[in-house]
Amino acid sequence: MDPKIFDTLLEPIFILSNDKKVIYCNEPAALICDQTVRRILRSTDVFDQMILFKEPVSFLNELSSVTDSTPYQEVAFDTPSGKTGKVQVTFQPFQMTDSTGTSTAAWIVFFRDVTLEETLQKKYRAELEQKEDVIKDLQKAQSQLEKYSKGLEIMVGERTAALKKLNLMMGALLDSLGQGFFVFNKDGKCLEVFSKACEKTVEATPPGQKIWEVLKLPEKQVVGFQKWMTTVFAEMLPFEDLAALAPPTFPHSQGREVKLEYYPMRTAAGKMDGVVVVATDITDLVQAQRDAEKERAHAKMIVQMVQNRRQVQSFLSEAETILQDLKFEFSKTENFSAENAFRCLHTMKGGAATFSIQNVADQCHESETRLTNWKNEPSEQAWQDLKSSAALVQEEFQKFLSGNEEILGSEEKRQKHFYEIEGERLKSFEQKLAGSLKSEFSQEFLMEEIGSFFHQYQEVTKSVAEQEYKQVLPLTFVNPTLKVLAEPYESLFNTFIHAFRNAVDHGIESPSNRVENGKPEAGKIDVRFHTKEKQSQEWLVIQIQDDGGGIDAVKIRERLFAKGINTSHETDAEVIQHVFDSQFSTKEAVTATSGRGVGMDAISHAAQNLGGRAWVETQLGHGTTLTVEVPYFKELPTTLKKVA
Repeated sequence: MDPKIFDTLLEPIFILSNDKKVIYCNEPAALICDQTVRRILRSTDVFDQMILFKEPVSFLNELSSVTDSTPYQEVAFDTPSGKTGKVQVTFQPFQMTDSTGTSTAAWIVFFRDVTLEETLQKKYRAELEQKEDVIKDLQKAQSQLEKYSKGLEIMVGERTAALKKLNLMMGALLDSLGQGFFVFNKDGKCLEVFSKACEKTVEATPPGQKIWEVLKLPEKQVVGFQKWMTTVFAEMLPFEDLAALAPPTFPHSQGREVKLEYYPMRTAAGKMDGVVVVATDITDLVQAQRDAEKERAHAKMIVQMVQNRRQVQSFLSEAETILQDLKFEFSKTENFSAENAFRCLHTMKGGAATFSIQNVADQCHESETRLTNWKNEPSEQAWQDLKSSAALVQEEFQKFLSGNEEILGSEEKRQKHFYEIEGERLKSFEQKLAGSLKSEFSQEFLMEEIGSFFHQYQEVTKSVAEQEYKQVLPLTFVNPTLKVLAEPYESLFNTFIHAFRNAVDHGIESPSNRVENGKPEAGKIDVRFHTKEKQSQEWLVIQIQDDGGGIDAVKIRERLFAKGINTSHETDAEVIQHVFDSQFSTKEAVTATSGRGVGMDAISHAAQNLGGRAWVETQLGHGTTLTVEVPYFKELPTTLKKVA
């Protein structure tokens, strides 16, 4: 089943793998974590590192035992960013289906956020208790008035003082709220009770004003609002139904997003006595939702471009022609053709919308509107607005091209025509060739630049550096255009992630230590590729060199001695090769980055399976170089061991 069915749900939804990795979450789930969906899915953290539950959650550490929906469990939580709350959580098994139709076991985590409900209950309970206290005070006052009728003035004075104190307390309470809070009666007059936040949320001091004045209703809406008030106070329909018909937002002069909510205020007898208006500034929430929507739209655009590469290339070529026609049309001093301009804009908008290039499509739509306005009411100002808007279409298109060049390719590349052909077809054709033609074909169509398999490790080094609070410059590549047959080396290339993680975690020192040792704060990692002749055979050599602290042979000997291994007969150069031993690590404790001792072992194992080897050279205080030497294949080997 496709997890995208949960995209539109308002409740937070996570989908976990058996090892508690988050493999899907919707926008409400990202908001409750105080992160973006993209950041969560790319994170190496497990689920209960993103949401820190304050008590054990049943089934979380034994997901494979969950074969049916679990009961809801209410539990409080924190997030690493400091957000707190309380949720009800349940687990349910789920079958993930990928693009090939393969089904994988996973578990859905449903959240029901009870924090807001609990907050509101406390708020209303406090307000109710205050009203009950007032009622009790009034009942007591009435008894005193009856008992001490002769001392009426004294009694009134006492009650006035008590009420004044109560009003002061109520005012202090309301002013402590971050929300605008005020009340209006059946005549539309705002009462004295209000919170100071009204000055920011509704930009007014409500007492004494008419409610429609406070809400800045247009004159044509005032009569309708007054009829709504009449219906509310007559209690012809349930208040909850009528509240939805009141203005939902306030037109803030600074563009803030202010949400309006309405609550009934009743007398002790239950009669409608006023309407409480709560004005909440939700600008940050709305902006977060907009940002999430933009990110979702951008992701959709990327998917469209990847899935429809041929069609996108065709659209880009057509778009260039359309924009040239549009530019020419607006450069005319006479005989401007509005029909041709509209045709260009509409065609451009349709193509951009097809591939979810929303900014371009929106600007085309804006230009169409200005073109219509100019046709209906021609003026110099309307013409200048139209020309400026049309020019922005070109600008937005260029932004799209430059912002997605890694996917679309350079301008020179986009002008060329490309075909997608299955690799197996190319290999089959190559087998039919012979001699220099076969070698030339392999070099031109089957071999790929080796650097393309290592650029992904830029992000790896950056991520590990952030986790370890270190600084590392972008990777430097030497001879990355060297071409290789990718297939034999795929397993080897994949193991190099351990080399780059180790270079940052074990090799590069902290910024303060580097400065103390006379080094720049940021470490450096170089990646070199070359071939060489040895024993009548051509070899591929890959070297990863860091300028870190190097490997201390003394510490290696100590760790090996603790394991019962005698290294007294080995040189320092031989001793440091033990970093390739299975489950050997210089880390004292296992972390998310390293410590299990399987990384370097994997690199050596993959190199040996290709008939090659791996070794390290180090200079204490100056850095370490990992060298991997394997046969350089110009044809696919027929006998090749596979890495287990």
